[in-house]
Amino acid sequence: MMWNLLKDIWFLFGRLFPFPTKPGLRRVGNPGRSSPVLVTANFELTVRTVMETLERDGIDAWLLVAPTKGVNVWCAGGAGDFTADTVVSILKTSGIENLVDHRRLILPQLSASGVNIWSLKERTEWKPRFGPAHVKDLSAYLRNGKSRTEREHRHLKFNLKDRFVMGTNLGFNVALLLILPLLLASVWLPGLLWGTLALLFVFSVLCSVLAFWLPGKPGVQKGLSLGILGAAVFVVFTEVTGPPDPWHLIGWTGWIMVISAFVGYDMPSWSPLWRQDATELILGVKNTHVEILPEKCIGCHLCDIVCPADLFAYDSAAKKYAVVNLDACQACGACIENCPTEAIVNNFRSGVCSCPTCAVINGVGALTRKGSERKPSEEVAATVP
Repeated sequence: MMWNLLKDIWFLFGRLFPFPTKPGLRRVGNPGRSSPVLVTANFELTVRTVMETLERDGIDAWLLVAPTKGVNVWCAGGAGDFTADTVVSILKTSGIENLVDHRRLILPQLSASGVNIWSLKERTEWKPRFGPAHVKDLSAYLRNGKSRTEREHRHLKFNLKDRFVMGTNLGFNVALLLILPLLLASVWLPGLLWGTLALLFVFSVLCSVLAFWLPGKPGVQKGLSLGILGAAVFVVFTEVTGPPDPWHLIGWTGWIMVISAFVGYDMPSWSPLWRQDATELILGVKNTHVEILPEKCIGCHLCDIVCPADLFAYDSAAKKYAVVNLDACQACGACIENCPTEAIVNNFRSGVCSCPTCAVINGVGALTRKGSERKPSEEVAATVP
């Protein structure tokens, strides 16, 4: 219990860093030969959360913990560490095929940016499907017996608790990123180090918690909105506590704005909703482009199934999909990775996210990796998962 508590404290601040648990097969409850087979990443918090959720809800299941270098599902998918190869490896080494009579495999939806489901079907005897985006909806998905997740369970949310936790992680990691240059600068500017570290952490938490209420587009605009508020509080406090030194007041007011803008620039990388490039983060101008070529679309539904942002809509008359909500696109690449006919035109396979955190984890570079050969259109249409 104490060890789990210490790990929970670490995860409140250090989720950027890998925290692996041993890959392999886990029994949840008392699974039998007809029990569902699930796959997840070997990020310790993810495995523990999935197992605790299923145990709490009384679900017996087999859980395959794939070797994703101790990184969570979505980051591992984007970084190329949670792929069809990864899933094939755990299927072959776990011995699961000898423990169940079926070949149904349930993958986390957020692995779709790295796992090409057609490649996985071709290389194994299993029938993979993507489950819900959130682990809290997993039990409902397993119980309803449907082959596809409900639409509301496929879309990412960013509730207050998640925003607070992501804010603490953002604050901790930007502090680590900047502590060395701040130490050097504090030699000439005493008081800069601790004042800046405190501001970085407080603004990181506030920028995440207040993300939906701050004016402006996600990125620098929201950061500056928070900075204006913070600078106003600082000016009032300085005036109340005594006659301010003009240069001290001007210097710290400007520095508060710079820190807040930087935090605002980085915050979307910690959010499940706003993965963006530099143009969007700085200017608030949408630069991400996604388009479905109607002549190539076969209406297989998979782009809509794997999209966590409700980007697509189905035209029942044309039996095609189209992009209807481009502003919501996170550039995760799941639709592109899994489109069987390469019908999706985009401008971000070489990397759309240019915020500091994504540069550190190097997740976007893996979006250039395409899956293996696709099935012919007519064959794919008959085998949609």
